[in-house]
Amino acid sequence: MAISKGELQRRLSEYFEARSQEMKHARASDIVRISDGWETDVYAFTLKYQSNGKPRSEDLVLRLYLGEDVKEKATKEFRVMAKLHETGFPVPNVYYLETDQSVFGKPFVIMEKVDGRSMGEKLGKASEKARNDMLSLFCRVLVDLHRLDIMPFVSDSAIVADSFAYDISDPSGYLTRLFAGFRRYLVHFEADQAALGVFSQVMDWLEERAENVPSKRLSPVHLDYHFYNVLIREDGAPFVIDWTNFDVTDFRVDLAWTLLLTSTYGRPGMRNSVLEMYERTEGNKVENIEYFEVVAATRRLGSIYLSLGEGAEKLGMRPEAANIMRQQAEHIRAVVKVLSERTGIKISIFDELLKS
Repeated sequence: MAISKGELQRRLSEYFEARSQEMKHARASDIVRISDGWETDVYAFTLKYQSNGKPRSEDLVLRLYLGEDVKEKATKEFRVMAKLHETGFPVPNVYYLETDQSVFGKPFVIMEKVDGRSMGEKLGKASEKARNDMLSLFCRVLVDLHRLDIMPFVSDSAIVADSFAYDISDPSGYLTRLFAGFRRYLVHFEADQAALGVFSQVMDWLEERAENVPSKRLSPVHLDYHFYNVLIREDGAPFVIDWTNFDVTDFRVDLAWTLLLTSTYGRPGMRNSVLEMYERTEGNKVENIEYFEVVAATRRLGSIYLSLGEGAEKLGMRPEAANIMRQQAEHIRAVVKVLSERTGIKISIFDELLKS
């Protein structure tokens, strides 16, 4: 059940009043819902209080976690963002993590509010030069992420539960782990022979070609990096948000996900532009990216099919996520087209689901 703004205001005020002895007469106000994604609810608000007898005011963001494994999700995202901020990588500063569900009935994180707009919003109204500048910035930030040292992340058990799974001397082992996870999900399709057949064919295609895509390194990855997850502050500084999918893996898994999203949400020509700019920024050609686009499309379609067929809760998402997905039918068809064209496998299992 959704919490009203008035109730949010009361509970936030009580939380801050009890949380810090330095805050007196804490009051939350101006609460605005800014996002209701597949796994989180996000609100902006202003916190006013007195400290050392002086009035203070801060603009903050409340991020409420929904679905399954919410304590782990909240803790992981908080720790990831804290470590990224320590390295100087552009993320909002995180201030509070609460896994005790007594305040809102779900874990939450409170972080800095970035005064700006998403790059996706700005792109639509930008001049050609401004678009090129934003594309360059977009790719530079992603390259910078992929160049970060993985050790601060794999050494934190809240981020990586089993650090031994990330053997930097065997960077290709990630594909074995990834495909083992994909195979485990196939059990959900056992009652649907058509879906089981399609995704089994795709898995066979991927595994047969895995030895031809060697990896040279592992990188920190965002796994949902797109124009609407990059906020641009008024002074032009970027901030990357939404780190719930963070992992350490081959950077091409991340880049391919970005290419898939940017090209299947109404900007088909953006795929080549992003790839070319990424390669120019990195200084090297990205090998075998088409293979990783199949990985990305498989991940995307597998999660969508399960959500539409069995309910988004099966994947730890909010129940309403399935309805959101149905409203994105054109995007889903575009991803189906990518997967079919890359593999030669006919995929028609979404036809009926998108009609319902």
